[in-house]
Amino acid sequence: MRKFITLVIIATAVLSMNAQEGTTVVLLKPSVVQKKVDKSNEDIQDAKKGAKAATWQKRGELYQDVFNIGLEQTSEGMDSKMLTLFYKEPTSIETENMEDGSLKETYIYEYMKYVFVNDALQSWERINPIHAEPLRVAVDAYVKARELDTKGTLDPKIKDNLIEVKSLLKRDGVNDYYSEDYIGALASFEDVLEINNMDLFDGEFDTTMVQYSGIISREIAGKTDDKELYKKAIGYYKQLADVDFGGPNTYLQIKMDYISLGDTLAALEILKEAYEKYPDSIDIIANVANTYIELKQIDEGLAFMETVIARNPEVAEYYYWQGRMLINKEEVEFVEKAIASYNKAGELDPSIYYVWYDVGYIYYLQGADFYDRSAEEKDDAVRAKLIELGKEKYMSAIPALEKAYKLNNANTTVKFETLDLLQRVYYKEQMNEDYERVKELKANL
Repeated sequence: MRKFITLVIIATAVLSMNAQEGTTVVLLKPSVVQKKVDKSNEDIQDAKKGAKAATWQKRGELYQDVFNIGLEQTSEGMDSKMLTLFYKEPTSIETENMEDGSLKETYIYEYMKYVFVNDALQSWERINPIHAEPLRVAVDAYVKARELDTKGTLDPKIKDNLIEVKSLLKRDGVNDYYSEDYIGALASFEDVLEINNMDLFDGEFDTTMVQYSGIISREIAGKTDDKELYKKAIGYYKQLADVDFGGPNTYLQIKMDYISLGDTLAALEILKEAYEKYPDSIDIIANVANTYIELKQIDEGLAFMETVIARNPEVAEYYYWQGRMLINKEEVEFVEKAIASYNKAGELDPSIYYVWYDVGYIYYLQGADFYDRSAEEKDDAVRAKLIELGKEKYMSAIPALEKAYKLNNANTTVKFETLDLLQRVYYKEQMNEDYERVKELKANL
């Protein structure tokens, strides 16, 4: 299932017009490659041959061939007709109608399975492979070759080999991901990063592979609750943050990983770091504010928001978050201050629905409190005053909530809650026509 972000796939072959017109294609034969592997295994055990760098360099190339068996003339998205042009007809074809209406077809050969979705090659699976991890063997062979090649004579050739291995690893990782072998995909991408750390590549930084490694680490952690993988994801994304890749979103993802680890304090610290780098990012400021609220560090949060507002007093969202903090203060007198902040936000940008929702919700809660107290009050005069105050708050809630409903085209849950509050208010105030209107809107939402 393709829920991954767009992946860079390095194809191993380009299907040319000449090939389609009948140019001979020489495919790797597993039996022939197996004999070469057996010979290579003997050579590396031999005292003389095993001490030669060339023996290991050739072994690396051989294991690249091991990987390429059945893939020489394939590329992602090719159709089944093109596959059979090069690999002949399969021994069998398995079909499956998927839930989304797609047709999944698996072309089965002696050594390979090719999976097509709507006649586009999506992934492959090996049958009884010569080696489960041929590219890992290739990398290790090249490392050994360099150890033996003390003069660095083979370095240019080995670098070219490793560049090709990186492309194959990326392709292997993508295939593993589509096959839902997330651990295998992560291993392939991390092998690319390992190669980049070699002195041959002078610490080449591949942001795509670092990002993918972080994404997959996080995805596996989400499925397994493996805390170490969340930490690994954080490490990868901190590398991205160090080179300013991804902007504020990189920091927000690190914050979410810390939250997944249950470390809200660390989440706040990384957000503070992000704010120093991106002081005008509303998303960063909103997340800092919300994290202060989660930590119940309201006074510290208010001090932060005062600094933010002093730096740029014309941003509506800043007053909104100031209001959110004030409403979380336990003292009653802060409620009016919160409403004042919300009103300032609404003045600067009347289109923000959640500003009006919060204002309406506050008035609703105040009104409900007055009505509840009136129900228990024995003194007629006091009870009448409480009812009057309750009605006043409910009447203040109505325009704010109606406005929130009309402006909200983004959040169905909040829209439903807005209508639910309006329905309660209209019922209490016996505004029957409005009650029926809102009831119908709620039912049809």
